[in-house]
Amino acid sequence: MRNALQKILLFIRPNPQRTGKKHKSPGQSMVEFAILLPVLMILFSGMVEYGFMLNTYLSLLDATRQAARLCSNGQPFLVVDTSTDPATYTDDPAYLPGCAHAVTASLDPSEIDPDSTARQIVLDSVRDDVLISVLSVSVTVDEDTGDSVVSIQRHPEGTYHREYGNQITKYSDAAIVEYMTQNGTTPVESGILIVEVYYGYKGILGLPWLKMFMSPDDPVMLHASTIMPLVAAKP
Repeated sequence: MRNALQKILLFIRPNPQRTGKKHKSPGQSMVEFAILLPVLMILFSGMVEYGFMLNTYLSLLDATRQAARLCSNGQPFLVVDTSTDPATYTDDPAYLPGCAHAVTASLDPSEIDPDSTARQIVLDSVRDDVLISVLSVSVTVDEDTGDSVVSIQRHPEGTYHREYGNQITKYSDAAIVEYMTQNGTTPVESGILIVEVYYGYKGILGLPWLKMFMSPDDPVMLHASTIMPLVAAKP
């Protein structure tokens, strides 16, 4: 009976020598782990760095949204003469810088409160940039061909406000027309406020194998923007 049970157990658990398989030794497992460890560290550190970069982008996006909400209720023009019909207006020179300051103050709370312990994202005055655009979009109404954008006026004097470096707005006139007519949407006359921020992400961990992707000399340029209706700029 006992011999029969032993044969059954051997059948259930095959003998390694009979099947040709060998058990791994502890030393072999340690060598395999040592080979894989650098790869695992690179992958893990890359995921952590990407998480930091994503968090930075979300902070930039929040800053543009806060500034756009704040400034969309403002008045970008000053009244020059009320005796004319309509009244004569001129661009308010303080409006665009004030909107840009709202962005930087959101990114770096120490500008308002020197004792603030909140996270600070300081823009580089040479590489980074804050762009503010105020647009008046005029539309022509045509029952035969359909409504279309006839002109886009940027204030002041057909340009946008650049706060720091030399970045270019991603919202050209063609991009605005495409934005207002996407998915067959009929364009309407409107005023538009666009808040953009460019930021060179240099990396947080600073590990050697990550510097080929981002470094202080070659950062990853992040771009965040928000478009908000601006009633005061409506034609």
